[in-house]
This record gives sequence, structure tokens and C-alpha cells, in this order.
Amino acid sequence: MRDHQTPRRGATRKIVGVRELKTHAAGILRHVRESRASYILTHRGRAVGMILPLEPVEDRSTLSEDAAAAWDAFLRAGRRLERRFSPTISGVQLLSQMRR
Repeated sequence: MRDHQTPRRGATRKIVGVRELKTHAAGILRHVRESRASYILTHRGRAVGMILPLEPVEDRSTLSEDAAAAWDAFLRAGRRLERRFSPTISGVQLLSQMRR
């Protein structure tokens, strides 16, 4: 697993404050996606987080059987939640009902 604190060769790392992020979020995300840039997020001058580009998505055919089974189970659980969704019930209430 790669250390995200160390920038990749050729990758750019910029510092962006929370106000600038609010104002220019779409452009910043486009820059991350297209240029594989990373940003350090600051609040009142102190670093609080990072925006990092994701590694390219793996082809599902290269996943191990366990990983593929876990992913399929995750998708099935999402579909079950989606079928039970009602605008009058919060997600927290829905999950607590499922745990009973």
C-alpha cells in the first residue's frame, strides 16, 4: 500500500483553504481527476485533511474470489436498503430496524 503523505513522482500537491474549496470545488475536483493532483486542506491555516486521486479502478475479473464475493454481498445489501427506503424514515432508523 502506498503512503499518501509522500507525493508520487510528477504529482503536484497544492494547499487549499476551506473557503477556497467551497468556492472552487468543481474546478479542484476536475484538476484532481485530470492531473492526478493532490491537495492539502487547511482550516485557519492548519492542515486538516487531504484530497487525493483514487488509483484506477481494478477490473473485477482480477479480484480474488473472496474480494469478488465480498463486493457482491456489499451490492446486495445496498439493493436491500434501497428497496426499504422511504422518505419518511431516516437512514439511522432504517438500519436500526434491520438490526432487530
